[in-house]
Formats: sequence, structure tokens, C-alpha cells
Amino acid sequence: EMEVEELQRLLAGMEKDHRDLRARMESEQAELEQLRKVEEDKAAQQERSSQLEKEVAVLREKIHHLDDMLKSQQRKVRHMIEQVTPGKT
Repeated sequence: EMEVEELQRLLAGMEKDHRDLRARMESEQAELEQLRKVEEDKAAQQERSSQLEKEVAVLREKIHHLDDMLKSQQRKVRHMIEQVTPGKT
């Protein structure tokens, strides 16, 4: 009978260890999933950042081109004004 009680005690201890280990495993698995999600979000943010940098570069180039065109048109307008009013400077 003492042997049976000892086995039952050992079995209860093993069941408790099993529950504790399962809970720890589930907790760590959830943390791992969260870390993976953070890494995925980080990768998505880096991809978006790269895309935005490219778009900004394209927009800067367009602005530079438009600035050049605007300056050219302003020079043409000044030149035309000078031709129309030759006596004024």
C-alpha cells in the first residue's frame, strides 16, 4: 500500500510538472509568435520605407525639372517684356 501511495504521489508530481511545462511552452510559443509578428512588421516597415524613399527621389527629380522649366519660362517672359518695352530696364 505504501508503494501505491508513493507511485500516486510520483504520478501527481509528474502530472503537475506536465501541466507546468505545457503552460510554459504555450507561453513561450505565444511570445515567439509575437516576436515573429514584430519581425514581419519590421520587414514590412522597411519595405514601405524603401518604397517611400524611391517615391521621394522621383518627386524631387520632378520638382527640380519643374523648377528648371519655371525659371526658363520666367526668363522668356522677362525677355518678351524687355522687347515690348525697350526703354524700360
